[in-house]
Amino acid sequence: MKKISIIGLPIILIIILIITLIAGHKINKQNSASKKKEIFNLTQQLQSKNNQISIVQKYFLQRNENINDVISPNNINFSEIFKDMNLGDFNNYSISKYKTNDVLFNANIKAVASAYVDFYNNDNEIILVTYDGILAIGKLSNLNKFKKIRSNITNLVKFEDFYISDQYGVKDILIDNDLIYVSLITEKEQNCFNLKIIKSKINKEFLDFEIFYETPQCVNKKNEHGFLAHQGGGGRMVKKDDNSILLTTGEFRNRPLAQDVNSEFGKILNIDTVSKEAKIISIGHRNPQGLYYSKKHDFIISTEHGPKGGDEINLNINPMKQTKNFGWPISSYGEHYYKNYSKEILEQAPLNNSHKDYGFTEPVKYFVPSIGISEIVPLDKNDTEFFVGAMGSEIVEKDLGLHYILLDASKKKVVDHKYVLLNERVRDMAVSKDRKTIILFLETSGSLAIIKKN
Repeated sequence: MKKISIIGLPIILIIILIITLIAGHKINKQNSASKKKEIFNLTQQLQSKNNQISIVQKYFLQRNENINDVISPNNINFSEIFKDMNLGDFNNYSISKYKTNDVLFNANIKAVASAYVDFYNNDNEIILVTYDGILAIGKLSNLNKFKKIRSNITNLVKFEDFYISDQYGVKDILIDNDLIYVSLITEKEQNCFNLKIIKSKINKEFLDFEIFYETPQCVNKKNEHGFLAHQGGGGRMVKKDDNSILLTTGEFRNRPLAQDVNSEFGKILNIDTVSKEAKIISIGHRNPQGLYYSKKHDFIISTEHGPKGGDEINLNINPMKQTKNFGWPISSYGEHYYKNYSKEILEQAPLNNSHKDYGFTEPVKYFVPSIGISEIVPLDKNDTEFFVGAMGSEIVEKDLGLHYILLDASKKKVVDHKYVLLNERVRDMAVSKDRKTIILFLETSGSLAIIKKN
């Protein structure tokens, strides 16, 4: 195969980035109800762009270099798109948006760029980590420039596809005072994958990560149910108390693992930060993508992807008292994508609609069709109001935006639900301690958004 010359690389990169800009702009303007064919074609173009960038990135990785250092060596720069616009019908909230061309890799073929965000330094700064492990820090008062932070991630993750494929990569970021945790999918053994959390003390010049925790088992690509990491990885983290954090795990498409009490996949785990021992809090999860723990009222509220339909919002009140089972893959309000599964697979994953009839905990809310559910953040200090992110690609299905939910006083059911269209896949969200500021990463165009409570 003919090698790409260093001289020719800048030209190739410029062409790829122009394609990225045009595709991202067009996708953001389309109405998925009336322009499905155009969106499909543009998605194919994005996939082609991703493949081209991956080829160039492989070239760099073989030389212990990184394409990101060529595009923008020191910063991730954002440009203001709009500022302080009303957030739909929520007149007490305003939204501002800032776009970047400096994040190259994505977590979905319908995305231009993907990253995760969290607050730092008394909510005055934001730390961002891209899907392929590039970290940067910026001030909430100036979102135009994020300074890159060097790290040793490449020393800890040798698996090449981590840096170029939407199947793997970073799954979440958690800031706890002066510590940073990053969850990611890695190859534990050949063709066998697990979830890992790495940890570092925060230093704005260099992050020296160490392995904090990893699932002791891995999911082999070769199993009768198949393998799909990016739709089944989980990886959400949240601080539970001073001595523990919660971690969600998916089943990587190996569905029976979710009901296997001897497996840590398809679960929500409580990990002791000192002993690093994990306890299973709940089982029967497919791919939990949103997670919040209410210390005030002692409940976990989580979101998770269903199959074809059946995205869920689940409540676990007093989660440490007993291990709850949320039913997957025995119960689901969704259905299988394919109809030609073997009898054995359908017996292991029947997807009965009712959860209660089979002894499982019912979701507090479910969505049919699915919304591509993602992170969940609280809006009030009483933990009754929440925003839930939606990815997906269908506006008519209420994807590409935010869902507002209100819990009743007992925190046992949803009593109000509204939808805000953003025309963007909401990959991640984080909320400030005073509940007045929410930072979002929008991956359809590769943008940061700030929502402020007026």
